[in-house]
Amino acid sequence: MANRLDEAFNWLVLILSTIAGALSQFPEFYPLTSPRVELALVRLLVFPVVILVFLWLWGLLARKSEFQVVIKSYSWIFASIILMADLILLLLGTVIPRGYFGGPPSLLGNIMSAILITSPLYLSLLFCISVVRPLMREIYKDSKFLYSLPKQALLFIAAVLLYLLAVGLVESILFGEGVL
Repeated sequence: MANRLDEAFNWLVLILSTIAGALSQFPEFYPLTSPRVELALVRLLVFPVVILVFLWLWGLLARKSEFQVVIKSYSWIFASIILMADLILLLLGTVIPRGYFGGPPSLLGNIMSAILITSPLYLSLLFCISVVRPLMREIYKDSKFLYSLPKQALLFIAAVLLYLLAVGLVESILFGEGVL
């Protein structure tokens, strides 16, 4: 079972890399506020995948089983956030009408924008709880971490913060200027 989960993760990294490569070829489709759109796309698409690869290798090469469980869980959470964010970027560039975000603000428009922008967080949480966690519990039956919801919640928060740091949103908030 562990090999199957590891193989699925390897495929996920390959898919994320392919999506990042494809999306970065069309910067004109995305409503980014920076004049340096290419750098912003690299920050949004490539940096998180590079961090993800290092996290996964660290978890794969860890000697202690409990540490391996934590790092692999963290990697899965981080990967699912990247996947959902990339899918939202894909929707923004291809499916959602071009003038959708440029019109006058309305309550319904603001609610829909908030749902769309935060969807990578709750969709990745749902994916990890319903798919990854049960498989990890089957593989690592003796892990106490996989049965502790508070520890997993902290791990999810840490993954979200690392993602926001990787894409430059934290810099934009703290310093008022960043890539985005």
